[in-house]
Amino acid sequence: MADADRESNGSNGSSSSSDVDITVEHSTPDVTELEIAERLPSANDADSNNTPNISGSTSNEPPIQVTLPTPTSQPTSIPQSAPVANTVPSTLQAASLPKARLPHDTTGILEDRIKDDPRGDLEAWLALINEHRKRNKLDDARAVYERFFKVFPQAAEIWVQWADMELENDNFAGAESVFGKSLLSVLSVQLWTVYLNYIRRRNDLTNDVSGSARTTVSQAYDFVLANIGIDSQAGRIWQEYIQFIRSAPGQIGGSSWQDQQKMDQLRKAYQRAINVPMSTLNGIWKEYDQFEMGLNKITGRKFLQEKSPGYMSARSANTALENLSRGIIRTTLPRLPPALGFDGDQEYLQQVELWKKWIAWEQEDPLVLKEEEPQIYKQRVLYVFKQAVMALRFWPEVWADAADWCFANGLEQEGDSFLNDGMSANPESCLITFKKADRLETTLSTNEADKGPAEHGEIIRAPYDKLLDNLYDLIKQLKAREAQDLAKLEESAALDASISAIISKAEDDEEEEKEADLKAREAAKANQTKAIQQGYAMQAQLLSRTLSFAWIALMRAMRRVQGKGQPKDPLVGGMRKIFADARQRGRLTSDVYVAAALLEHHVYKEAAGTKIFERGAKLFPEDVNFTLEYLKHLVSIGDITNARVTFETVVSRLSQKPDMVAKAKPLYAFFHKYESEYGELSQISKLEKRMAEVYPEDPRLATFAARYSAEGFDPNAVRLIVSPSKQMRPKSTGPSLMQSIEQPNSIQNSPRPHYVQEASPRPQYLQATNSPKRPFQIEDSDDLNRPRKLARGESPLKGAAGRRLDQQKRLQQGTPTWQSNAPPFVVPRDITFLLSIIPRADLYTSTKFSPEALVRLLRETIVPDFSTWKTARDQSQPPVQRYDGYYR
Repeated sequence: MADADRESNGSNGSSSSSDVDITVEHSTPDVTELEIAERLPSANDADSNNTPNISGSTSNEPPIQVTLPTPTSQPTSIPQSAPVANTVPSTLQAASLPKARLPHDTTGILEDRIKDDPRGDLEAWLALINEHRKRNKLDDARAVYERFFKVFPQAAEIWVQWADMELENDNFAGAESVFGKSLLSVLSVQLWTVYLNYIRRRNDLTNDVSGSARTTVSQAYDFVLANIGIDSQAGRIWQEYIQFIRSAPGQIGGSSWQDQQKMDQLRKAYQRAINVPMSTLNGIWKEYDQFEMGLNKITGRKFLQEKSPGYMSARSANTALENLSRGIIRTTLPRLPPALGFDGDQEYLQQVELWKKWIAWEQEDPLVLKEEEPQIYKQRVLYVFKQAVMALRFWPEVWADAADWCFANGLEQEGDSFLNDGMSANPESCLITFKKADRLETTLSTNEADKGPAEHGEIIRAPYDKLLDNLYDLIKQLKAREAQDLAKLEESAALDASISAIISKAEDDEEEEKEADLKAREAAKANQTKAIQQGYAMQAQLLSRTLSFAWIALMRAMRRVQGKGQPKDPLVGGMRKIFADARQRGRLTSDVYVAAALLEHHVYKEAAGTKIFERGAKLFPEDVNFTLEYLKHLVSIGDITNARVTFETVVSRLSQKPDMVAKAKPLYAFFHKYESEYGELSQISKLEKRMAEVYPEDPRLATFAARYSAEGFDPNAVRLIVSPSKQMRPKSTGPSLMQSIEQPNSIQNSPRPHYVQEASPRPQYLQATNSPKRPFQIEDSDDLNRPRKLARGESPLKGAAGRRLDQQKRLQQGTPTWQSNAPPFVVPRDITFLLSIIPRADLYTSTKFSPEALVRLLRETIVPDFSTWKTARDQSQPPVQRYDGYYR
């Protein structure tokens, strides 16, 4: 092993500007990463994430400039976005148990539950809102609503609940504020229907002398249909809109300008509606047919003929969409995905798959809009993505897919909105953060002349810093929950001990019984403590690996943007500054050291890579994966001596612990492979003997064969063909196909029935020929005078007597009782002839028959039960009566 002091003296032996003393300028005393993490300052509050929500498409903006039309006041502008605060608290919860609440303090108990689990305990949020509303504390309810929508900004059901609360109390300004905050970011038919009802409530059409109320309502309908009119659940809104136009002043079919305007508006509404797949499509088409034919049959047929293809496509698409979305739960109250193996995991994954199928179906363009109307096609796909992220808010993959599709179709603004909102919804998601950072790096690469490396690094590092802060906060929360669970266990154990002591004293138990009871309680407590610690240790390990790979991704990104850099440079620190920051904050796995060392070695050919490996070997002395990468690095630079020393040191250390012996097998395998290729035979034999002693269960022949193995070659598995005639005979249960072709007359054993016929001379014109055009005449020539009845064989005995007689015959003939007496099956002559003249299977270039698909179809086809059908038939028909010997 190289001397550890090399790390602190690295800068003295080099005069170049490569600064190989990367681990010196920020080096700390020889402490572990865990000790470094214990002295870390608290992470910064990640509460500055004010990214915009998904806004509506610019093509859907109504003529009223996206405002809420009201008759009495100026329209309230709908904001393009609402700030979404980070849902992960940045302060560490107290390790001790919180102060217990009184049983009647319902709001306090619910507040504690929300504080502990703001995203997971959705029931606590809803219960707290209902508690305030039940007590008529509307201001407190509004405050809880505001906090709730920072965590669940697209919960349409709760937005509707808040708007209804304001309307019930005639707080129209509050209702307009709710609509202004929610409409454009929450594309829900339920919410937009409430908005329409509010507009119609505030605009009385019966006393509308000036016509301003009708204009406002008409603008509201256009606004609503432009945003959610393509929803399959918007059929009722389309019908109401058509009825609203019908109720306007004027007569359909009249000659005045008002009549003509009403007719044009109604025709336009019908033609827009019949192109949308929805449940009310057929009824709207019938109304449109009556409307056109009622005006003029000649022009009506023309209009109907022009719009019929769009209607037929929409109708077939609606049928397919109903079948596709039958199992989808279109909720806007999202749930955190259950961990795999726990309750609800399969149901959640099923919902994810159903949403993916719907999105893929829309992308396949079933309405044939991509070529003729690309904007409507993009609007439909974008709409279904927005519906999916409302239901699957905490599933990062949906956000990333939506952003990818937007970037691929020229919707950069919408794609950025998906990434920003996805990061707000999933602040600990590496996938969305990496997508966002990649997007920033891609866009900045085109404008390198505008900003320098320092500005580029600051922009790209911003999403990574938020991710790292959230992950470190999760680690602190995990430690706090572990401390709380252990404290609860201590309190429960103390309470059980007190109760047991009182019972033992009352029953006057003996000392031996008390001691046995105490040992049992201590053992149970120890088991529970171990289970708690192991569970949290697994979660902490997962968080540490996630954290480490986030640092690795940031390190590689900064290398691309700023290069190698220097740890002490505040502006252009490069990848070395990232590695220094990662070491300072701690909680790292060995993957960070491996990545940093390999970057130094492969990119810059620096000796600092070896120093980083040496430092990591001290911090992770029993990490097999790190040691394996270290050995590969030492072999690649030709330092075989240190490689052997490192191998012996780590293997000896692992061999001292029985539970770690199995983990050392990859090290043995790697070094055995190296010795087999480049070592001496004595060294190879010595190592194989040592492996046989450490792993006696492994076959020695396999270890020996591994010496000569390579990718795609195993000397132990090679089976050469020496005698093709004996080693390559085809498998068959009966005569081969060639035998059947060569002996076409050997079909006497065929199970087909034999006919009794008279011996007659065979006509000359029916004798066998070599012509392939007459295969059936040869078969049918013997049966020209076929009798109408088959020859009747001997009637066997029935019942038990027949079975005994048959068994005796079998015993006399020496035939096993299990063997069937049916003749062996032989391929019929016609089939063998057909097989001899048809081309081989490899000559077909078109679509081939799929027997697997046919079997799957037959297996999945639902066949009604015969007994059920027979019962239903018997109940629906009169009883059978006997008449003249026949049943009818």
